[in-house]
Amino acid sequence: MSMKNILNMIAVLSIAATSVVSMTGCGPSAQADYASIGLVPITGTVTLDGQPVEGAVVQFVAPDTTFSYGTTDAEGHYEMKFNSEVMGVPPGDKIVRISTTTSTGEVDTEGADDDDDAPRRRKKKTRDPNEKIPAAYNEDSQIKATVSAGQVVYDFALKSDGSAL
Repeated sequence: MSMKNILNMIAVLSIAATSVVSMTGCGPSAQADYASIGLVPITGTVTLDGQPVEGAVVQFVAPDTTFSYGTTDAEGHYEMKFNSEVMGVPPGDKIVRISTTTSTGEVDTEGADDDDDAPRRRKKKTRDPNEKIPAAYNEDSQIKATVSAGQVVYDFALKSDGSAL
């Protein structure tokens, strides 16, 4: 092989590599089409025996176990997030779970070596003694909501005895 052929081959390979890189890595990144989901901007308050509950995680869980979440502030107010990028809840039937010991998943301090691609399974565990919310509103929740654009505020007046809302 002559030096001219080698230089031509290097030039062709260099152009091909540059083309591949420009087609795959230098353009705008793919964005999720959140508008197609029809997210509903859900807000509300959580009280326990008439008092606002601070730091409670509110989850709207779909039948396929996907969920949106929000955390209550000092006044018990929350706003639902679909994920860390956008606010809202996909329309449809949900089970509502409210807990003061559940993590939102945004700052995962436990299970850092968990497989994020594995489906989440609810493990039967001993009730956390620090949980302020009765089981009837979290792990054994019977609170149901049908999310649609027609209702955007969901207030939850919980009771220490876990009685129906």
